[in-house]
Amino acid sequence: MAEILILARVRIHEFDLPIIADYYFEVSERLGKVKGAHGCSVWRDPKDTESFLVVYEYADLAAAERGLVAISEIRVLAETQAADFRPADVIRLRVHHRSAKRLSKAPRTASLSMSLRVADPGYGPELLDDLGQVFEELQYIPGYVGSVYGVNDTLEEEVIGLVTWASKEAFQSSIPPGKRPRQLQLYSRFY
Repeated sequence: MAEILILARVRIHEFDLPIIADYYFEVSERLGKVKGAHGCSVWRDPKDTESFLVVYEYADLAAAERGLVAISEIRVLAETQAADFRPADVIRLRVHHRSAKRLSKAPRTASLSMSLRVADPGYGPELLDDLGQVFEELQYIPGYVGSVYGVNDTLEEEVIGLVTWASKEAFQSSIPPGKRPRQLQLYSRFY
């Protein structure tokens, strides 16, 4: 069975930033008791400081379902906001390959680059293979911490890759000179 990541993109108003710590620690505590739950991490977009990515890591789909039950009594992060409420954009990622450290084990100084690409119908496997070749090469760049890539569990043509870097500078050094990082979203570790 494939590992599963739950990726929740959510907007948090600056007035509500203190709730993130409470949410993170409560979720981490509950997931610590769930067989097959590997961890949780929170990432913030440095260019849009109200934009966050919460990543839940699981051994398989059954563990992800147990994790959902375990955290279901905790109000969803977006719902606890006083200033603004917008529902999260949630993707269930079926992992094709993971290398080195898990996202939740990346240092607090880490950056995360996220690639979300959509292949033409029927060409998801080729895009997945292409991304695999790119990720194979990224391992050799100084500052690489770990990576994971796979497909959206509900849309086979949507291929998602996440790479953790020791710092923003390490991420920037991974971009070939003269190239603009298309289709990449950068986040900084928040929790």
